[in-house]
Amino acid sequence: MNKLDKYIIINYIKSFILGMMMFFLIFLLAESITLTGWLMDGKLKGYEALKYLAYGTPEIITNTAPLGVLLGSLLCISKMAKQLEIAAMKTSGISFARITLFPVFFSFLVSAGVFWLNYDMLGKSNLKKENLKSFKIDNEEPVKAQKKFVFVKINKKTVLYSENVNKNTGTMEYIEIFKFERGFSKIGKIYTSPFAKINPKTNVWTFKDLKEYDSRTNLTKPADTRKFKFVASMEDVLASPVKAKNLTMPELREKTVYFTRVGADSLNLRIEFYYRISFALSSFVMCLIGLSLGSRYVRGGAALNIGLSVIIGYAYYGISTILRSMAVAGTVPIYAACFIPLIVFFVVGIKLFRDSEY
Repeated sequence: MNKLDKYIIINYIKSFILGMMMFFLIFLLAESITLTGWLMDGKLKGYEALKYLAYGTPEIITNTAPLGVLLGSLLCISKMAKQLEIAAMKTSGISFARITLFPVFFSFLVSAGVFWLNYDMLGKSNLKKENLKSFKIDNEEPVKAQKKFVFVKINKKTVLYSENVNKNTGTMEYIEIFKFERGFSKIGKIYTSPFAKINPKTNVWTFKDLKEYDSRTNLTKPADTRKFKFVASMEDVLASPVKAKNLTMPELREKTVYFTRVGADSLNLRIEFYYRISFALSSFVMCLIGLSLGSRYVRGGAALNIGLSVIIGYAYYGISTILRSMAVAGTVPIYAACFIPLIVFFVVGIKLFRDSEY
């Protein structure tokens, strides 16, 4: 690593941290205003407010990371352009791509970090945050650990009934499973079992003494448990409400498969899944745009760069939000809604970056 690389790395990291801190504090301030009202009303205690902010931190980081990369790129490169360092390097035969090698590499690392948060931590922290708000602010009861007289749709033609489901023990009791024919006009087979237990790792249920009754032959016989497989999480069995933003990406995929199997609507789950992928990649795209615009020195300095970052960042957010709403309404395909903003801004970024070479 030569002196030029060290110089660029130090300046870029300083600019990125400044950009992240600025946008992070803006988002944090917006949350704090709401929390202040709850504290003054006595709905939350001080330590609960801190927990609420901690639970919301992963979401703030994922939202501000692309903006931090954008502003950091603008500040770093525009400072070098202002001091004629970019022009001097190009005159010395150093390409713009070589000058910006570290910022581009760093943006990939940020994208990987955002994807890691989106993959697992974001859903878990959102769920904790919402549970705290529901219990303390909305005064809603938490999901009951035990429920009686439960009906669950296994697939489009099969319904499970249980007299008692216990989340704490992971069990069901007194179970009847109805397999329908001709839609729901006729029962073909009925399975009965006194007891079933879930494997919490695989969500596969094991039935004890499972028996099969065939309405066509009027005969009852022991059922082959190897051929009969019921896979559903305890939350699905207890019919807990599902919010896409409160799920991890593996859970989003799992719920999508389950909802599709039972004929339920999985549109919001699929939109959330693909949006998290596209949004993670946006840090790299914002880096290209920031570096390209920063290389063109214009009067206005930091204030202009901050203004540009806000305009570009919120233009991306705005377009993404509009397309997501259209996807929910069914007027735009899911892939288009999630990836068109990314592709459009990427093409613009590549064009601007190539122009900056000259």
